[in-house]
Amino acid sequence: MTLRCSLIVPTWQGARYLPALAAALARQKVPAEPLLIIDSSSSDGTADLARSLGAQVEVIAKSAFNHGGTRNRAATLVDGELLVFLTQDALPADEHFLERLTAPLRDGTAAASYARQLPYDDAYPPERLARTWNYPAVSHVRGAADSAGMGVKAYFFSNVASAVRRDRFEAIGGFPDDVIMNEDMVLCARLLAAGDRVAYCADAVVRHSHNYSIAQQFRRYFDIGAFFASHGHLLPGSAVGAEGARFAISQLLALLRLGKPWWAMRSVIENGAKFVAFRLGRRNRLLPNALRRRFSMHAFHWTRPPKAP
Repeated sequence: MTLRCSLIVPTWQGARYLPALAAALARQKVPAEPLLIIDSSSSDGTADLARSLGAQVEVIAKSAFNHGGTRNRAATLVDGELLVFLTQDALPADEHFLERLTAPLRDGTAAASYARQLPYDDAYPPERLARTWNYPAVSHVRGAADSAGMGVKAYFFSNVASAVRRDRFEAIGGFPDDVIMNEDMVLCARLLAAGDRVAYCADAVVRHSHNYSIAQQFRRYFDIGAFFASHGHLLPGSAVGAEGARFAISQLLALLRLGKPWWAMRSVIENGAKFVAFRLGRRNRLLPNALRRRFSMHAFHWTRPPKAP
């Protein structure tokens, strides 16, 4: 049986990315129809450009966006048996991306899969090392039994480029609709708890990276901490601190070996900022809402009343 792909891309001020993304998707050996752009009322012409490129477009209010809820809504607007999620700034590396990403879903190996991310050519050295750490060259498939002892890595999954069987997506309730971020990790946890398997497809590659400033990293990790404060109970056994410490040490040593002392010094400062931000995020309920908004990368989240963990 041939399983049809529907591709979903949430956008915000994404006009500069769409021409290259649409061209890359048009080259795929496995078609994805429709391509649904769900846009948060961008002011740069994203929606009109997407329509001109042949995409189905749904426009929502910026205030209505939620990483999980918006994707759930988009899933109801397409009819493919396989749901493929991309972010606007992820660029498939070749024409085999969709074929390789969805192969484990088509042959029954896994209920969901995610792609390897390689950095763009302009990525900072620490960002390059982060991609190598999180996205190795070897594929794997994991279930609940395989994940024992992996800590937070057991739930690693990225909606930058992912796919999930619709029947399993609907059976486990899709994404949570109340998270500040990391909706993809919760999806992974739900699938593993239901007895499904998740595949990492190292041969399905997208280009994706961010040259965040230290201030931007602070805000991102504040939100990660806030996520674990409210939803960490959904990821049993996730030892976040240990994994973060291992990465920080690995990154520092690698930068020193590469002869990049300035970047090594920046890495120390940046990882210190991440640590402080994560701790503040975990304790965000002690902060006034004005500070939550100031510290957060997703300030819109704090206009909604916080839910009890």
